[in-house]
Amino acid sequence: MIRLLCIWLTLASSFCVMSFAEDFSISSVYVKNGNQQDTYKLSIEATIKMSNEQIEILQNGISLTFSYTFVVEEKVGLVWLEGDNKQTIYDYTISYNALTQQYVVESHKKRRYENFPTLSLALAYIAEPKNMSIKIIDREPNRAYRGGVRLKLDINELPTPLRIPAYLSKEWNLDTGWKYWEFSPW
Repeated sequence: MIRLLCIWLTLASSFCVMSFAEDFSISSVYVKNGNQQDTYKLSIEATIKMSNEQIEILQNGISLTFSYTFVVEEKVGLVWLEGDNKQTIYDYTISYNALTQQYVVESHKKRRYENFPTLSLALAYIAEPKNMSIKIIDREPNRAYRGGVRLKLDINELPTPLRIPAYLSKEWNLDTGWKYWEFSPW
């Protein structure tokens, strides 16, 4: 509890000057047909760079969760609507194991843990996921569809004392925004 309080005070004291991420973006999305009709496999290339403060937070035992959100929209008139397609979320939680001195990434959707000797390898694993699948529900043949993806830091997964400064600071608002592409017919 004392460690958490010290981290919170450090975070609060650097509220105005802390830069949480130098670069946070999605550069590419690769889409290919899946095994079944109207399913697609996605691979993403993103950039996640962390500041010294974030690395310190991780090394002090605070996990960070990054979420990929996928959406499929159909064009109705001039607007894009979600319709029957629900958002798909892939969460990755990164933590530091002080005993083994390794970074651990948990893939929630795949229920899998991966260990990495360096932070850069762990972030590369999160930034370049492969074989994520999405499905278009009740696809109509003459309608245009597009997919969208965004990557963000899930502030709700932070410990409660760290959430308040995170909500108040735009430095904690790590969000790539939506990156869209149109689906070709299956």
